[in-house]
Amino acid sequence: MINGVPRILLVRLSAIGDVVRVLPALHGLRETFPNAQIDWVVERRSADLLEGHPDLDSVLVFDRSAEWKRAAKAFWALCNQVRGNRYDIAVDFHGIFKSGVIVAFSGAAERRGFARPRSREVSYLFTNKKVRLPSPHLNRIEENLLLVESLGVRNPGMNATIHVPQEVRDEVDEFFEQTFDSGKWVVAMHAPVERPEKQWPFEYFAQLADLLLADGRFEVLLTWGPGQFEQAARVAAKARRNPLIAPEMPTLKHYAWLAHHADLYFGGDTGPTHIASAMGTPVVVVFGGTDPAKHAPCRKPFETLYVPPEAPKDETRKTLSVEERMRRITPEMAYDACIRLTAARKRLE
Repeated sequence: MINGVPRILLVRLSAIGDVVRVLPALHGLRETFPNAQIDWVVERRSADLLEGHPDLDSVLVFDRSAEWKRAAKAFWALCNQVRGNRYDIAVDFHGIFKSGVIVAFSGAAERRGFARPRSREVSYLFTNKKVRLPSPHLNRIEENLLLVESLGVRNPGMNATIHVPQEVRDEVDEFFEQTFDSGKWVVAMHAPVERPEKQWPFEYFAQLADLLLADGRFEVLLTWGPGQFEQAARVAAKARRNPLIAPEMPTLKHYAWLAHHADLYFGGDTGPTHIASAMGTPVVVVFGGTDPAKHAPCRKPFETLYVPPEAPKDETRKTLSVEERMRRITPEMAYDACIRLTAARKRLE
């Protein structure tokens, strides 16, 4: 600690949505320690969300490689960099072996993390201040806020800032000005997800796009990330009307500003959903194999669509498969949720 000012290290390596959900905790830390040095260790894929953030002094990027020797060398270099920065406090938001090792290398006198069972892969062995969660059903954002409350942060709120430089804003602004001039509401719809248990049927996305376009008040913009264009094109091909496929977004900051421009966002439990929510866009989220109580977005307004595993009493089977639960969330139900959220937003304007 230099002149009473702490040096604080935050560790949340991935994934995109999980990094976004640590941002409210970061804001709380900055308000509590306005003069502190606050750095964050993150993997390359999610680093763009943090670059230029007003509450961070430095972003330490782990360039993870698929080749194990290169990955090990990069990880060792990162740990040495962390060690050299001589942190006073290290906070492990990730709770896995790799994040625990980074926290241990920090040499910080206070190494805070989650207690078991939230802490996984023996990461609890690397912390000396453990936070036990009062319930296994807390939202991930609430869990992260409890972790920083142990450092004296009080009432941090749900603010989640993603810094978007002016040149990126200008690029996305130009796209919207050239593409949408009818005064209709733009719905950003993100169909691709990485895990099968989170995937709402592609034909349902297409049917929802048709319902919104037939309504006459909406434009539908199908968004996609790296390696996902074919999935967005698949939705467009199944639609009877003409949803627009978004151009490639070069960075997550471009995507964030695109989501900010949209009047409504619809998608599954995935990173772009949490980005849209952080950017202040009303969000409708369809859940399958993940629990909305744990993974709902950080900001209101939002709606979640979810069918629990327990089968209705009038059915002979006891539980429903994830695929069946997803199929019971119909495009009509999704359309109604979009209309409710749009109506609620109009009342606030």
